[in-house]
Amino acid sequence: MIFDREPKDWKELQKFVGQLFSECGFNAEVSKVVELVRGKKEIDVFVQDVESEYKPVILVECKFWNRPIDQEVIHSFRTVLNDYGANLGYIVSKVGFQQGCIDAAMKTNIKLVTLKDIENQYFERWKKALARKYRKYADPLFPYWDYPGKRVADGGAIDSKKWILVHQAYRPICELGPGDDLVSTYTKNLPFVLPIINDSLEVIGSLTITTYRELFNFINENKEKALKHYKILYREEV
Repeated sequence: MIFDREPKDWKELQKFVGQLFSECGFNAEVSKVVELVRGKKEIDVFVQDVESEYKPVILVECKFWNRPIDQEVIHSFRTVLNDYGANLGYIVSKVGFQQGCIDAAMKTNIKLVTLKDIENQYFERWKKALARKYRKYADPLFPYWDYPGKRVADGGAIDSKKWILVHQAYRPICELGPGDDLVSTYTKNLPFVLPIINDSLEVIGSLTITTYRELFNFINENKEKALKHYKILYREEV
């Protein structure tokens, strides 16, 4: 899923929800104060889909309660949605909802979910959005891994074994391409193991990638090191 652990408190639940929408390409603000018909109201997570033509607004209420949500929360939140004119509302519960909530939310624009529910709903969009975001880091690497299209700086021969090693070490970055956000799903065969290499291009360990969060974190944290090691390989940098 999108997160590798559960939130530890209500603040982190709000943070996770805001982060989820933000990483999907929405504009998301946590604890945003908005103007309603009857005054101001703080919204746990305020979301707008700026990539859509009509820029719909989504309001999210987060409840880190150790008991199921009661229907009074639904009635109150429905008033907030109507007063603001939001297109959609989510109530995110830690443990679920009383039966009365399901009846109260029926035929409204409110969706009753857990964090896992909302992760499932936006999982494919999240993967493709981050693949598109990080794709720019693959572009500078392309001339290097598109062997033998690039010449070594001193005109000598490339060490083919080290070329394979560097490509294996940074394969998640090299494999990002312009088609990743066009296909129906961005899919990798997880888990997989990557070699960890030093500046001498020698293996010093290994890293197992088990989740998409770990995969995207790896890309973000190693984008500069990948380019550095390719430059060392092609003797453009000592």
